[in-house]
Amino acid sequence: MKAFYDKNAPTKNLVTTITGIILLVVTILGSLGVLTPEQSTEVQTQAGVVIGAVVQIISAVSALILMFRARD
Repeated sequence: MKAFYDKNAPTKNLVTTITGIILLVVTILGSLGVLTPEQSTEVQTQAGVVIGAVVQIISAVSALILMFRARD
């Protein structure tokens, strides 16, 4: 289970897992002829942008939660 989730760096492992899944799906679709090589490249680029945005949103929400849960 440690390969998928590490409490010390949850977003890093999440990004790696999601990126791997997207790459696998794009590779399978490309090998079946559903996507052309140009489309595969564009899908991977756009997926990277979306994953980066999701990571930033998760980080912002985590920061807000930690800010209100902090005890002096």
